Amino acid sequence: MYPDRFRLPQVTEHVLAWLERRRPGFGEWDAEVEAQLSAEARLALADVSRRFAEVAEDPGYWERLARSIFTVALPRYFQLAREHHALQRRKYGLWRGGDLLSRAVYTGGGLVVAVVIALSRVPDWLEPLPLAFVLFGPFLPDMQESFYERRYRRQLATLVREMGVEQQQLEAYRPLDESVPPALEPTSRNSKEKV
Repeated sequence: MYPDRFRLPQVTEHVLAWLERRRPGFGEWDAEVEAQLSAEARLALADVSRRFAEVAEDPGYWERLARSIFTVALPRYFQLAREHHALQRRKYGLWRGGDLLSRAVYTGGGLVVAVVIALSRVPDWLEPLPLAFVLFGPFLPDMQESFYERRYRRQLATLVREMGVEQQQLEAYRPLDESVPPALEPTSRNSKEKV
């Protein structure tokens, strides 16, 4: 019906990207943060609305799209963002926040285990384990942080994909009291031909 950039998944992606640029700047998550993010979502939606007005005049479609953003996408985003924001504030639950000392301890632990394995009789398949700690110990906090960030990005991508189902419902349902936009109304010539 309309170009992809004005369909619900892409508009949701635009709004979430807008919010994600602002979310890390907030402190503790509370109702005020959600209110500010809702205001930011309105700004992001107004940005797309201006471009939509250049392409089509269908206020009913845009109102239903905006309602879907605020009643379906934003509550789900707030739940995901609240959890991830709390995880970020706790430094992803990393021991000592992944500081230099914790990285040194991971590496030192690998060296100690290597010595223990070298001096004792253990199965051969355990011998590479300390080497992995020595090599990857300094990067273990970064790998954990990367895991949580990727998981959060996948959750947001899933939310955007699921808004495609909402888009199908948006296109399938047009209230009876909503007028058909001028671009979609049959012309008088076409209606005469049908008669």
